[in-house]
Amino acid sequence: MLSFVDPDKPTAAINVTFITQTSVTVSWSTGKTQVVNVTIVHHREKSTPTGAWTPTPATTGTSQMVTSLQPGTEYEFHVEINSFGKTSKSENIDATTGMINYHLTFLELCFSYKFYYLSTSTSWCLGDWLK
Repeated sequence: MLSFVDPDKPTAAINVTFITQTSVTVSWSTGKTQVVNVTIVHHREKSTPTGAWTPTPATTGTSQMVTSLQPGTEYEFHVEINSFGKTSKSENIDATTGMINYHLTFLELCFSYKFYYLSTSTSWCLGDWLK
């Protein structure tokens, strides 16, 4: 027998996975007996809790990638849920995007010149112009 979610308060459990520097994947689970539809994934920077939520339309399925995020930034996410003409939102979940690896960028820059010195506390390189 199939049971249904309370039409006055549809719910979903959400999770954030596949975190990169500029994107995350938000996935949700509504339970096997709930008849709900997730239509939008919302996000905003955690540092601006009164700021506007940015919507990302959810495609079919149980997850949606959210892109164009800033590296090393903490965000809040929730999904908008529809069931029998009623709309609600999930609980918020936090996630922080990955940082840009500045040491890797520095090494790439140094390899285009002559590399002379790199340690855990100090990093620098000298070009051919210092010969």
